[in-house]
Amino acid sequence: MHLLVVDAHPGARPLPAHSHKAELRLAQLLDEDGAIGPDGVDRLIAVVHDALQAAEDKGVEDLLPFATSAVREARNADDVLARVRSETGVELTVLTGEEEARLTFLAARRWFGWSAGRLLVLDIGGGSLEIAYGIDEDPDAAVSLPLGAGRLTALRLPDDPPRPDDVRALRRHVRAEIARTVGEFSRLGAPDHVVATSKTFKQLARIAGAARSAEGLYVQRELKRASLEAWVPGCPA
Repeated sequence: MHLLVVDAHPGARPLPAHSHKAELRLAQLLDEDGAIGPDGVDRLIAVVHDALQAAEDKGVEDLLPFATSAVREARNADDVLARVRSETGVELTVLTGEEEARLTFLAARRWFGWSAGRLLVLDIGGGSLEIAYGIDEDPDAAVSLPLGAGRLTALRLPDDPPRPDDVRALRRHVRAEIARTVGEFSRLGAPDHVVATSKTFKQLARIAGAARSAEGLYVQRELKRASLEAWVPGCPA
């Protein structure tokens, strides 16, 4: 859960003023039927209460609460949303997978500007992977796949460290899921820039040698395939 407080007004860049985070890992708390269990719902309500308190302390005037893949794909999503609304007063808007991909793409476009040309944007969250491509603010193609880091770890890598057979099976599964949509993006041509967002990519880039967060927002950070392969045992070339 992430509460981001920003100073914003029309025509200006929103300036971050405060950040409040809490780890929920809802994607890993789904039961065998795909529902969020009572403990998960209780944790969600608790962090929403904490976020509301933080927002009040910071003088927030407009609250824009939304939920993504973990709630979106839960079998009992309606019940979860009703409990959150009843116990906190917060009406969570649930983004569709495509909306999530499009909003992430818009953020990347606003950051890099028009001169970046055609963008391919990848975002890995706890429950899903979003992919979007385009030259405008609204992407030409946008998809969301159930390939989040937390979800895949919980469902397909039960051991720590994971067994080689499980890793190979997971690799096959990911490739099969991506193969179903890659054609839609391939026909659009090669991108001018490939942009990765989210903590997962940030951590991968960091272990592959990218600059630390403390070095500032405007330091260019890259994640190269060759650098990553050196860190991943058995990763095919």
